[in-house]
Amino acid sequence: MIILKHLTVERFRLLREINLHFPQRGSILIQGPNEAGKSALLESIYFALYGTAIASDRSKSSVDELVLYGSSQASVTLTLSIGATELIINRIIERGKGQQVTLYVHKVGMPEEEPITRLGSANARIITELGCMDGETLRNSCYIEQKSLHRVENLPGSEREATLRKLLGLEKLMRLTEQFKLTPNDERMLHESTERLKLAEVQARIPELSRRLGELEAALDAVSVSEDLTEINQQEADIAEQELFLEQLRAKRAELKARQSRIQQLNKADATLGEIITAYDEIAEARRELPELEREIAELDRREHEELPALEKRVKDLVDLTRSFGTLERLSNDLLSAVNTIKELEKELKSYERLQKENDELDAQMSNLGAQMEQGRQSLNELEELRRVGRPPLEARLRRLRGLNERLRALEQAEEKYTRRVMQQGLVEENTVQLAKTRKDLEEKEQELKLVETEARQAQQKVDALEKQLQQFNIERQLKVWQHLKGLSQGLAEAEQHVMAAHQHQERLTNAALEARRAANRWLMIAIGSGGLGIVLGIVALLIFSQQAILASALGLLVLLLLAGAGLSIYKYNEVHNEEQIANRHMQDAISQVGMMVAARETAMRTSGKRDALAQVEQEIRSLGGSVPRSREEAQQLLQQIQDKGESLDSIQQHLTEKQDAALALHDQVNVIKDAVAVLRQERQHLEDQRKNEGWDNMDAKLRSDRIAIQDRQNEITTLSGQEGLSIPTFDTSVATVASVKESTTTVDDLEMAIADAIKATEREIVTLDSKLEHVSDLTAKLKEQKESLDILLGSKRALTERGQHYQGVNVVEQFELARKQQLTLRSALQSLQDSLRQRVKPLGVTFGQTAINSAEIAARKQLETLHISLGNRVELQSRHDHYAIVLKEWQDSLADHYNRLAKYSGSLGSWIVPANPFAETLVMLRQRCAQEIIHADESGLLQGLEKIQVQEKASKAKIELCRQEIEEAHERITTMLVQRNRPPTKSYNFTAIVSVWPLVGEYTTLDRARLEEDRESLEQELQTLEQQELSLSTQLQTGDRLDLEQARIRKQQQERDYETKKYGSLLLKSMSERLMRKMLPRTAYYMQQLLPLLTSGRYHDVRLRTDEEEGTTSGGPFQLRVWDTAAGEYVPRSALSGGVTDQLSLALRLAFAIAALPRELVAAPGFVVLDEPLSSFDRSRTQALVNVVTGEILGQHFEQILFVSHSSAFDPAMFPYHIYMDNGVVVESNLPVVASFPALAINGSGSEAQQESKSEGEKEEDGEMIEAEPASVGAEI
Repeated sequence: MIILKHLTVERFRLLREINLHFPQRGSILIQGPNEAGKSALLESIYFALYGTAIASDRSKSSVDELVLYGSSQASVTLTLSIGATELIINRIIERGKGQQVTLYVHKVGMPEEEPITRLGSANARIITELGCMDGETLRNSCYIEQKSLHRVENLPGSEREATLRKLLGLEKLMRLTEQFKLTPNDERMLHESTERLKLAEVQARIPELSRRLGELEAALDAVSVSEDLTEINQQEADIAEQELFLEQLRAKRAELKARQSRIQQLNKADATLGEIITAYDEIAEARRELPELEREIAELDRREHEELPALEKRVKDLVDLTRSFGTLERLSNDLLSAVNTIKELEKELKSYERLQKENDELDAQMSNLGAQMEQGRQSLNELEELRRVGRPPLEARLRRLRGLNERLRALEQAEEKYTRRVMQQGLVEENTVQLAKTRKDLEEKEQELKLVETEARQAQQKVDALEKQLQQFNIERQLKVWQHLKGLSQGLAEAEQHVMAAHQHQERLTNAALEARRAANRWLMIAIGSGGLGIVLGIVALLIFSQQAILASALGLLVLLLLAGAGLSIYKYNEVHNEEQIANRHMQDAISQVGMMVAARETAMRTSGKRDALAQVEQEIRSLGGSVPRSREEAQQLLQQIQDKGESLDSIQQHLTEKQDAALALHDQVNVIKDAVAVLRQERQHLEDQRKNEGWDNMDAKLRSDRIAIQDRQNEITTLSGQEGLSIPTFDTSVATVASVKESTTTVDDLEMAIADAIKATEREIVTLDSKLEHVSDLTAKLKEQKESLDILLGSKRALTERGQHYQGVNVVEQFELARKQQLTLRSALQSLQDSLRQRVKPLGVTFGQTAINSAEIAARKQLETLHISLGNRVELQSRHDHYAIVLKEWQDSLADHYNRLAKYSGSLGSWIVPANPFAETLVMLRQRCAQEIIHADESGLLQGLEKIQVQEKASKAKIELCRQEIEEAHERITTMLVQRNRPPTKSYNFTAIVSVWPLVGEYTTLDRARLEEDRESLEQELQTLEQQELSLSTQLQTGDRLDLEQARIRKQQQERDYETKKYGSLLLKSMSERLMRKMLPRTAYYMQQLLPLLTSGRYHDVRLRTDEEEGTTSGGPFQLRVWDTAAGEYVPRSALSGGVTDQLSLALRLAFAIAALPRELVAAPGFVVLDEPLSSFDRSRTQALVNVVTGEILGQHFEQILFVSHSSAFDPAMFPYHIYMDNGVVVESNLPVVASFPALAINGSGSEAQQESKSEGEKEEDGEMIEAEPASVGAEI
């Protein structure tokens, strides 16, 4: 039966970290809010079993979606038992890299199997161990998913029968049926007996040849042992030489260490002298600052008592004067305002008189200005008429003449351009010849470059092949070293395992000895107590015997009983004491055994050498491009795969050097040719650019276009000259030569002079006209100025009018008299206030006036603030005084320590290091001497010498280690050879000892290797021929076993019997499978009728289950349900029922089908059932009914473990034997069994934690030491 034991989950979907030990039997309630990870917990079990997600949409997506958001890796480890077999499945998902699996299979009484790490192999093995129950089969039977209650009802008949075959183990029966089918191969088997006789004869000859070949192999192995002994002697001589060299290095290093110690003492003494100098400097500074600070503090105390009160009183008086002067200032301002008012009234009176006079003058000026403006407008109109009629014709003629002059210059430029083109024809021809030659040379060099590059590539390929061959040599050597180190590390791991086992055995024996000692002490105390009490009571009985005989008799009986108990206790004490002595002896033996194991482990550690040597060799193999083997056997296979091509390392290196030199020479030649090609390409590009820039590609067309342009310009100039009344030039129509271009009857120069004269005459006429027109601007400006003057006069007129309106209704004389009376009153008040202020100012010694008072107040306030600031500095001065006092005391105290240190250094450096006096010159001289001593000691050179000695020691030790490693490898090869040849182990590795245990070594020498190898090759060829014949016959007969002649004779009879067996066996198996399929429908209905009343609380009892016919099936198509309804009096379909009842029917069907599909005889029957949220539409009564079913006997009879998931709080955890409460991906509360974990023993330094845990649990179960704690709530912090 399949039982879940242990589940560990990390970062899987919503789960963060889960570690659960499932009970052997019972129902488990898994509760928690939505998205707490309940379904993810069940899905992790499914993923551990089958390596895929449950949901169909996830099956098509990447397994990366199963990793917790924000994490890069998820892991699931599941331990389950299937009968006597235990599976440990560990699956790890790395985001972006897929999943990894490790499967451990433990069978009771069987040796431990190697872990399976290939994904396909692991999945196939898991399904095989589960009895061919794949994921779909599990989901169709005992895994009831969330919102999938109707899964079985919707299954087609073919899928349902496939599920039943896998659950009932009928897949094996179907495969057996296929094997029992008659095939054409059965007839062919009758014809194989003839060939088997020949095969038997060949097989009889092969063992004889194999024996002879084995003797030759033994002789060759003996020769190899002789060669190893010679190598051991050579390596031991090298070790002795290196050890002598190491002794010399140690003596030299001791000398350098003594010099280095003196340098360190000098450095410390120099630092101490520096501290002494610093101390004297600090002491001098403190003694210099302390008197000055005391003087400043006393001065501040005096100023605080004398100056501060007087300054505060003066500031107060000045503040009162400032307020009084403010009143005086306000009276002065009022008096000034009255004076200003009188002055303004006087001005207004005078302005009123001037207003009448100005008004008359403005009227006269406006009349004169109007007459002048009329005369200016008439002159301006006459000049504008002259400009409009005379200037445009002159400007047009001037433009035409200038255009004609420009055309003459263009004609001259065209003639010069034509002349240059004619002169460049020779350069064009020379450029064409050079360009053709350059292109030809470039093509030749490029062809030569291709040939040389081909040769260089071929040479480089040869170099790469030789480098690869050299790399194979290096990999082979490193693999041999790795094989040796791997063996040593495995031995060390085994020794560590033995030590741990011995420690555990010692601990058990020690506990037993302590327990025996406690028992012995307990019996001894009982014996002493009983005996003592018996003696006391006996004495009491003798004393009272004469007075109270009855009581004395009772005490006597009690004394006898106590003495008997004391005797029994002494007997028990002796017996337990003997057991204690035996336990102590066993404990001592165990301690001795632990010591032996520890010694063996230390020996293995010394033998293995450095722990990181194996990692270094593996890193070297990876750097050479090889793969690190997982075991020594794989390393041996890799060594066998590396074929020795018969060439030595020196020859390969020599060939590689030659090929590299040749390749470098070819590369140099390629570079030279590339440089030449680049030069030629540059020259070609230069010629092409020159030809393109100069436009030499179409020289004839350009000459023709230039001639046409010259003729067009000549014709145009002739026409324009006639239009302007100039002399008409005549040009030569033939421009074939340069001379003809320059000749004409009327030369171009004469025409240019005539045009220039005409331009100058026209310009003079225009200048004359412009001089006349210049008066227009003057007239316009004058007219504008007159208009502006008129506007100004009009504005003045309006202003005067407005000013006249201001004086209407106002008596200016009365206002003037009133202002004079107010001025006299203010002046008398101001004079009395000034007299009072003068009397108050005199005692203060300040000049009279507000400015002087303000200045005096500001100065007094500044003095007061300065005094306060100075007094505030007293705290800082006091702190500085205290600081210097402390510094003085500290440095004085430290001088004694520094001198004591120098006194200590004088013992190793000499008495000169202690200063004779505390003067600075003496201390500086001592520091200089220390510096000179340090420089003279040459610390850098000393360190370099030590580093050099260390490097030499490491090199020598490495060489010794390498020699010892070579010796160990030779010893190992000899030991391996002796073990392979079944020889006893040797006590020493010399020639005499080896010959004594294997005499064959003395019979052969290294000179016999060639002869023995030739004999071995001839025998191998003969044996290979026979094996080929055997292989051919075995392939034809499809057999690999050794054949017998008698068996070949009776084979025909056996084939006839097999034929009849297959014929009748196939019919029997087919009928058995069909019978089982037909029985499943009534079995499911039977269990459903038991479950339905429990789920519906007695509401429904009877159910009818049937199927329709389906092609290719025995039991029909999908299930169809009808339930008996008492109210209706008939069987009603599911569609007539409510949703809750429908879900109850579906749940009952799922559970009944899961129970009916359980095999009764197979070991791989599911022992658990999973219900994921089956009660989403159930009310409280139906929920209680479901709990009764889950925790009741009907499911418990068929399933050992029931996992029930719910997010509803309607369930009381006390209703279930076990419960789990989850939140945020972790288990918050659980009462699952707590398994006490013991430290697992790491074997060979590999294996996951799950493997080690499962091993330790398996050992505890076998020994009966499995500890299951009482159920208790376990709180986990989130």
